[in-house]
Amino acid sequence: MKSEKGITLVELLAALAILGIIVVAIMSVFSTGANSSERTASRQQLQQEANLIVEQIRTSYLENEKSELIPDKFKVKIVGDELKITTIDNVMTKTLSTDYQYKLAEAPGTAERILDRTKATQFYLEICSNDQCHELQTSFSKLN
Repeated sequence: MKSEKGITLVELLAALAILGIIVVAIMSVFSTGANSSERTASRQQLQQEANLIVEQIRTSYLENEKSELIPDKFKVKIVGDELKITTIDNVMTKTLSTDYQYKLAEAPGTAERILDRTKATQFYLEICSNDQCHELQTSFSKLN
């Protein structure tokens, strides 16, 4: 008998098939990890934006009430892709956030919410970007 050295074509194809399966499995794991990381970063960005909005509203809510220039009520309203805080008569307006989709009530269609500094007020905000949303429910009140 002859001593055969080397590999056959069948062995080479089998090794390549096994290697291909391993590479596809590894790439799938990396792809899933990258997508998960992107979703988590997007969710965290929405949460930070919602917290910033609530903090700005809280600052307005807690403004010094001893001044007659500061009215008891103000509005938070959605104007296009902007979330604004305004006086009741819409004279003074400040933009809280832009470039997201907002919802101020659990039922759709509420474009503004009136907040009264003299009493405790419940507040709901849903902020969305692409396929990610963050929902926030809180209340504003002052201790007398």
